[in-house]
Amino acid sequence: MLDVRLKGIGARLRDRAHLAWGDALVCALAVAIAWMLARGLAGHSQPMFAVVASVVCLAPGLPNHGRQALAMLSGVLTGIAIGEASLLIPLGDDPALSVLRLAAVTFLAILVASLWGQGAVAAIQSGVSALMVLTMGAVTAGPERILDVLIGTAVGLSFSQILLTPDPMKTLEGSARKFLAELGQGMLIAERAVRERDPNRARIAARRLGAARGRLVALDGGISLARDNARWSLRGLSAGPEVLAVADRYDRHAARIYAQALILGDELYHALRDEARIGPPEGLADLLHRVAAGLGRPGAGAQPAAEAARLLAAVPADAPHWRAVVVQALDLSAGGQVLLALPEQGGTGQGGVPPAAMR
Repeated sequence: MLDVRLKGIGARLRDRAHLAWGDALVCALAVAIAWMLARGLAGHSQPMFAVVASVVCLAPGLPNHGRQALAMLSGVLTGIAIGEASLLIPLGDDPALSVLRLAAVTFLAILVASLWGQGAVAAIQSGVSALMVLTMGAVTAGPERILDVLIGTAVGLSFSQILLTPDPMKTLEGSARKFLAELGQGMLIAERAVRERDPNRARIAARRLGAARGRLVALDGGISLARDNARWSLRGLSAGPEVLAVADRYDRHAARIYAQALILGDELYHALRDEARIGPPEGLADLLHRVAAGLGRPGAGAQPAAEAARLLAAVPADAPHWRAVVVQALDLSAGGQVLLALPEQGGTGQGGVPPAAMR
């Protein structure tokens, strides 16, 4: 048991490292370039604001680096403006009034930046910038910080929006295939549960199908990223209409496919537990196998209309759970083909599944 857990932890760490190493490398390059530019162009001996800005723009795991850069820049400008405006109010040397000003400026800077609707980074940078103006002085923390942040932001935007913008279409298709492949693994377990008539294995299949939620969340993130890149990056603009059309299709169908998989897993468990005397309809295990094969591979799991109708007709009237399993399997097969835009075949539903099974 311990070995299994250690292997699982190791696999998760490898997956996280695989996802983050590219962004980490880009951050390292951007830091070096921002440092050299700030020293060479602005003459700042320790341009910490420039390198920090480049890291904030390009940090791993962000849904959109360009939006992050612009949000940070708006937050910095807001905070510096509010901080410098507060210095126009003379308070003397009273420590209590100085603390009060710190609190009031922090509150106002975060509040105003939040009005821009650009996420947490704008509010955080606004509050920090305002405090730096008060504690370090307007001359040091104001113009110098603005210039450094502009340099760091420019470097970050150059990497994220021009030099290293990911292909939005590949991002979408990769996320969709991983999502469907995860469901396919759950369907293979469901197939085995049917062949062995094992409700416990059906419960495992249901859990595995439910675990695809992480892939669905990743697909949602990929959809948002692709849409932003299609509007704001040079690479995305060249394929904008196609990317947006694919993103809209994935957005419409992915959550429904996941819901169908969850229903199938739950119904299969109840069928094997409550309708064991009736048993699965002939051909169901083969259907589940074809559905698993078809998820992520257009056409591989296409179900002929006549065979789909035969499967539905073979389910006894007093076996509602088995009927639900068949219907959800057919709908899941159709949904996988729709998600990957398989052309219609023979006037039936997508993948050859009759439209009645898809309702």
